[in-house]
Amino acid sequence: MSALPVGPLRDVSVSGVSEARLASLHRQRHATAAKFAAVYDRPFWRDAGLNGLSEAEGVLGSTWPQNEGVLSALIPPERYGVLLGTPPHLRTPELLAEMAGMFGDEALRPAACHLRLWGTDPWTQGYVTQWPPGEVMAVGPLHGTHEPPFYVCGSDQWVAGYMEGAVRTGRAAAEEVLRRG
Repeated sequence: MSALPVGPLRDVSVSGVSEARLASLHRQRHATAAKFAAVYDRPFWRDAGLNGLSEAEGVLGSTWPQNEGVLSALIPPERYGVLLGTPPHLRTPELLAEMAGMFGDEALRPAACHLRLWGTDPWTQGYVTQWPPGEVMAVGPLHGTHEPPFYVCGSDQWVAGYMEGAVRTGRAAAEEVLRRG
């Protein structure tokens, strides 16, 4: 069983698995991104009728409620360099200021925060899987079979199977609509 993300997995010699399976894993690419999470005593954003979902224009990309009172945010690849260029001691205050701009001043007072620089972390070598057109269909079917004796786990691998299924479902629905006129 491999719990390694696809980036570091490329540096590991794997035997006893088909070339097609290994080629499928090596087609996946991680984008350099980061994740920021802020923990609050309560989901205060709901008081303003907000659900915690946003798409920002600063360093933060999107936000979403991760759990009761927890807001998570993605720093997408195109903004990752700006985050790295920010002095480390200013990163969290500036990210919280962006959240406050969306959700109010209470966002400035979390109980805890965590910033993970997945994009430059040697253990992950990225955070979100990047899919050029056509790659989901090339990777997904092999991930649905989990070729014994090799099983890959982790969100960046699982998405291949989910997305491949979504693409197939969408194509089948479109075909049926066109067939029926």
